[in-house]
Amino acid sequence: MPRCLAAAAIALLSTAFALGLHAESAPADAFSPETRLLCGILEMPVDHAVAGRDIGLRVALVSVAWSRFEPTPGAVNPAYVEELARQKQAFRKLGYKVMVDLGVQYAPAWVFTLPQGRYKNQFGDFFETRQSGEDLPNVVFNTQVRDRLATYFGEVFTRLGTDWDYVRLGCAKYGELNYPHARFGDRVNCYWAFDDLAQGKTSGLPAGMRPCPVPGWIPGAPSPQHVSARLFIEWYLDCLKNYQEWQIATTRRYYSGDICMLYGSWGIRPGRLQAAIDADLSGITPDERNGEIQQGYDWARMIGAITDPRVIVYCTWMDGTLQNRDLSDDDSSDPARWSPVRWQASLARANPLHPRVWGENTGGNNREAMRLTFERIKRLDLMGVMWAFDRELFAKPNSKGYATFKDYADFIQAADKPQ
Repeated sequence: MPRCLAAAAIALLSTAFALGLHAESAPADAFSPETRLLCGILEMPVDHAVAGRDIGLRVALVSVAWSRFEPTPGAVNPAYVEELARQKQAFRKLGYKVMVDLGVQYAPAWVFTLPQGRYKNQFGDFFETRQSGEDLPNVVFNTQVRDRLATYFGEVFTRLGTDWDYVRLGCAKYGELNYPHARFGDRVNCYWAFDDLAQGKTSGLPAGMRPCPVPGWIPGAPSPQHVSARLFIEWYLDCLKNYQEWQIATTRRYYSGDICMLYGSWGIRPGRLQAAIDADLSGITPDERNGEIQQGYDWARMIGAITDPRVIVYCTWMDGTLQNRDLSDDDSSDPARWSPVRWQASLARANPLHPRVWGENTGGNNREAMRLTFERIKRLDLMGVMWAFDRELFAKPNSKGYATFKDYADFIQAADKPQ
């Protein structure tokens, strides 16, 4: 993808100096053209790093879990910090660029005890799940939760350094940018903006946000000329955009390097939001039935809002959808049929900054899905891929037919050959 303008780079570095950031926080080659793909493996242990380096892997991920890092309010676990620091240093010694995931999706139990600490839907249900990587506090509407999160960000950078090559943001389910799922228990069509903060019944919304413009209106209720439906959904999606911008601004207090903003799922395609508004958000349209709208997957809105030249559009569905080629057709003239990464890449090109595009597959993929992923890397001029997951590449026996480490080596080496 096109690189940042020199003026933007100078402006960003000036900001970094003004913030007093360490020079090490901006990798020396951050703005130089990449001549090889940036590939890695998610959940790769240090034991596999030598073999990975030998096949051309260049990026390693250090995953932090908030619940392990700060098990009680304000008390950081020193043994866990040391474990993470050793992992980071081991990858560095092997020549890897190092990426960090802040692990907000593994939130500590204490943060949910804050007032309005959980999301609430229109049925009065508070969002809670035991599914790993999915139980999220009310990060969108609750200033206290964000304050605790900002403190956590600061502790990670203070204790583990600012010399990361990449920082992963999104900071919701699976580390991506989203609201909770549209299905909860036996409920469907759940929108998660009905706590007292969001509805304006009590103060404490984050800066730049306003309470629901149609307090008390419930998705699916009659809305003359669909005005209430439009006001609600535009506000709902803009609140998630505010959270995206807050994450970037908060990270910039400590770190001036590359940020990967994680965007998942299919994404709301042209015309689909209007169709939902025309049905008063009743849950009957395709993008409501599959949860795209309720979970906030409006990538045109989010990617269009990127104003930081070092934010990377990071797609978490680069392999999709091999299983149903009738659903996904990157040669179509209809954006509704493009694969998620094709859609996100088009939105990145439409942004005046032309942010770079990177990503990962969904996991559970075979060699054919890996081949398709590498085809898209070449076709869309992507930075590379972080393959999910180490346990699948090294599965023995490989009874589910996962793509193997040898397959990965073959594709990387073929892609890195001079053309």
